[in-house]
Order: sequence, then structure tokens, then C-alpha cells
Amino acid sequence: MVDGSALLHAIAGTPALNFVVTLLFHSLFVLLIFFLAEFVVKKLTKQHAGQYTPMMSHTLWRSAFIVLLALPLLPFLSANLLAVFPTIALVSPIVEVVVLPEPNSQSDQFGFPLMAATIYFSVSVLLMLRLGRSYMRLLQLTTSAQPLHDPAVHRELTRRIQQLHIDKNISLLISSEIDSPISFGMRRGVILLPDNYQQWRESAVTDVLMHELCHLRRNDWLTLMLTHILCALYWANPVVWLAQRSLLDATENRCDQDVVSHGRDQFIYAESLLGVASSCRRCQQHFRSQGLPAQPMFDRKTLKTRLNQVLKETTMKSNQIAQQGKKIVWGSGVFSLFILSVLAFNPILSAQDAQQQVAQPIDKEMLPVTGVTPYYPRKAADESIEGHATAQFTVDEQGRVVEDSITIIDAMPTDIFNQSAIAAVRQFQFQPHVINGQAVPVTEVEYKFNYRMKTE
Repeated sequence: MVDGSALLHAIAGTPALNFVVTLLFHSLFVLLIFFLAEFVVKKLTKQHAGQYTPMMSHTLWRSAFIVLLALPLLPFLSANLLAVFPTIALVSPIVEVVVLPEPNSQSDQFGFPLMAATIYFSVSVLLMLRLGRSYMRLLQLTTSAQPLHDPAVHRELTRRIQQLHIDKNISLLISSEIDSPISFGMRRGVILLPDNYQQWRESAVTDVLMHELCHLRRNDWLTLMLTHILCALYWANPVVWLAQRSLLDATENRCDQDVVSHGRDQFIYAESLLGVASSCRRCQQHFRSQGLPAQPMFDRKTLKTRLNQVLKETTMKSNQIAQQGKKIVWGSGVFSLFILSVLAFNPILSAQDAQQQVAQPIDKEMLPVTGVTPYYPRKAADESIEGHATAQFTVDEQGRVVEDSITIIDAMPTDIFNQSAIAAVRQFQFQPHVINGQAVPVTEVEYKFNYRMKTE
């Protein structure tokens, strides 16, 4: 049976896995907060304004993935913020602890954390390689596609580009290998239409071009690629895949809203969506088999929802959409910064709380609050090896062990008990040392762990 306590110690003693576990918990917290925010905003908007617009959902989920992008940087930010606190050196005496082997101990768990970290990063790399491969297939598909030579369609494309004030070059191609319109690219945009586009009505072609141009104007393809990268990084968090699906759905709904806001009658546009989707009956299955890093315009699972959204859409002019968009962006930005601040400044807030608790000019000794007994390595227990390991470290103003300061200054036998001692010290928590009402760090704290097979 696996020793849970020893396993936690081993995980804490593996920096890579400890970083991953922290990252996953933070990402889960962030996404659940955004799901809750979306639910609350929907309820409040429907009660007071009558409708929850796709722009709100789209901006909210884009902000969520921006926060996920910033999460790996938080430990470095927190460390730099904590470095601004003044420090006063104080030397601590040596503390000795006797460590005994547990019956049937299997606490030498360092193989598992290292294996788990290797597996996790291997899966992330494989997902990234798959994304790169699919991107190369997209480039190959673009190379094999044929330029569209219909003058009427090109005139309509030029007119819509001017209407949306797009300043990038747009290529219009057709391909027999796709069943749904797609668009991608940043500096040079590409709109790829299926070869059966001639079966569509003229108004439907216009609506499809307008829809894809709205994607290109906002660089939605860049957002899509970013979500794929972040899903590869946070793949073990199932909520991140739900968040990606929510963002993709919101992206399509927002483009539908943009088309209607630029003068297209919502009923005519809904008819265009239904007509084009009917000619692309195999779009979902065939497109997914391609595995391309681009979002199809039509998806059977969301088409009905999009049609309902379009038909009940409150008609708004483009300038009204822009004004509403600024407010939504500001609101989402403030909300995202608040979440990042809570995560990044948590150590600072803990320090302030500790200072409030010692507001009176009194002195307090540094006392252990949480002490973890090291596990007895299985190899040493099986071979009846005894010895000791002395760890030296620094305790900061919050009473936490400074991870980078942990060193083994004496050990016998060499390298047998070192990792066990370090893993235990990482978990220590102390009551901060207070001088004249000010919490101060304590350097050169020494704990000597004596590993004995039986009590002397």
C-alpha cells in the first residue's frame, strides 16, 4: 500500500512535478471562477438588460485563456515581490530529530514523482507535436488549393474588406478536401471555401465571406492556436477542454452577431447559415478527420444553437457594438487582473496578516507550527542502514522555509538520507520570529535527522 504522506513529501521534493501540480490547481481555480462569472453575468444581464450577448462570452473566455497563459509566470513574480521585504539575519540553534522506519514502509516514492513528471511533460510534447503536424497539413492544403477566379465574388470580397477596415492581404481559395469554410492566418489571411460553393445562393456566399472576414479582423485563428497550446500544457485539467469549447462556440456566435450588426437582416442570415450547412452535411465528420488547426464555420452540434441566437439577436449597429465592446473588455481585464493579483500577491497578503498579528511591539521566538517527520528510505530500511543528515535552511518572515536555501551540510552515509531530509524540510512551517513587533527571517536554521532502525 502506498504511503500517502511519503508520496506527498516526494512530490514536494520533485520541483518539476510540484510546479505541475500547483499549475493544475491554479488553472482549475481560474477556470471555475470564470465559469461562475459567466453564469452570474448571464443571470444579471437577462434580468436587467434582457439579453446576454455573444460578445460578453467571447471576451470573457479570451480573458480566461490569457490568465492561463500568465499562470506559469506567477511563481517568479511572487518571488520578486517577496524580495522587497527587509531582512534581518538571525541564527538558529541545531534541532535533532530521530527518524524510525515504518512497518512495511514503501516510502521511497521518488521514482513515482519523477515518472509522473516525465509522463506529464511527454504528453504535453506529443500534443504540441501533433499541433505542429496538423499545422503543416494545413499549409499543404493551402498549397494544393486553387485560387477562386469568380470576379463577382472578388468584388464582394473587396467591398467587405473595405467595410470592415481590414488592412491585411486576403487570399480566397477553393479546395475539394474540406466541407466547411475556414479562415486562418495573421499578416496574410486565407479564406478557404469548399468546391461546392457554387451551389450556394449569392447572398449566402456574401454572408460566408463576411463571417470569415470577421474572424480574420479579430485574429481569431491566433486565439485558436493559443488555446491548443494551452490545452497541451494543461491537458490533465479536464475543465480546460470545456473552456476551449466554450470559447470556440462564443467565437462563432460573435461572428454571427457581427454580420447582423453590419446590416444583414437576421432572418436572411439565418437562412444562409441553414442553406450552406445543408450543402455541407458531412462537414463535422469529414473536417475532424482532417485534424486541421482551424475552426470550421459549421458544426452540427452548435448549428441549432447559433440559429436560435441569430433569430433572437437584438439588432445593434456596429458603433453600438464597439461601445459595448470597450466596456466588456475593460470589465474582463479588471476581472482577470484581480484573479492574477489574488494568486500572485497571496504571499504578500500573508505577510501583511502576520504583521497585523504582531502589531504590538513584543518579541516572539521562532517556534515550529508544522513539522513533518522524514520517511525512512526503503533501500536503507531493507539493508538496515542507519545514519544521519543535517539540513540547513532559512525561515522567512511568514515562517516558511525558503526552498532555495535548503542544503545538506552533513550526511552519513553520503546521499542515502539527503532527499528524505530535504522533502521533509520543504513542508516545515514556523511561527515567525518577531523582534520589536517586526517579523524577521532566520538564517542558518539546522535540523539534524538521525535515522535509526530502533529506539535507543
